[in-house]
Amino acid sequence: MSPLPANLNIKQQILEITPNSDYDFQINEKNIETKLKTGTTTVGLIIKDGVILATDNRATMGIFVASKRAKKLHQIQPHIYMTIAGGVADAIYLIDLLKAETEIYRLRNKKDISVLAAAKLLQNILYNKKGFYQVGHIIGGITPGEGPKLFNVEGYGSKLEEKYTSVGSGSVFALGVLETEWKENLTVNQGIHLAVKAVRSAIIRDIASGNGIDVVVISKDKPVIEKRYEINDKTLISNKFKP
Repeated sequence: MSPLPANLNIKQQILEITPNSDYDFQINEKNIETKLKTGTTTVGLIIKDGVILATDNRATMGIFVASKRAKKLHQIQPHIYMTIAGGVADAIYLIDLLKAETEIYRLRNKKDISVLAAAKLLQNILYNKKGFYQVGHIIGGITPGEGPKLFNVEGYGSKLEEKYTSVGSGSVFALGVLETEWKENLTVNQGIHLAVKAVRSAIIRDIASGNGIDVVVISKDKPVIEKRYEINDKTLISNKFKP
């Protein structure tokens, strides 16, 4: 993800030099647009009686690493967490907005909002603006009435319920791992291992992802588990690395 809006167009002025005879050149000024693409890797998966979310920690501006400790995993309510990808300003604004709206719901109704309702609320906000917010989110959580729920909510307002999913530039690599190894009724330890493995596979191949992995586990009737794994060049390629 990026401190700038996702896919920001940057105008650059260049000089184009072309020969106009055997002994002379013509110089022309041109304006070109360079698109700064953003990157990240976020994953989510359903386990037995719970949900696991994981993200990397790198923020980029084009090919520049803007931050090595970017926080992409946020608590919305104690039973709901959300990952962010895309433009940081847009994503953090939506995090704050969703926190406020879900807390207002809790106070008014004297009960926790469902994961589905929180995802639907975010969907409505995004759909209303139709691509104004350059973001991609994964929302996961659990309530007694729903059980574990996981949603992929994209910037134009699509909302897809999934058993496992990934968002960001590294998602193609992470999804390959999830597609191959996810199964029903994973234990907490198995789920953490798979989530970290999926993000790590993206970090190896995607230059816009890296610098550590954050993980959260939201389980039925158990305290939330939050972990962080430091990733350096040695542990990244080592087969001995285990979460």
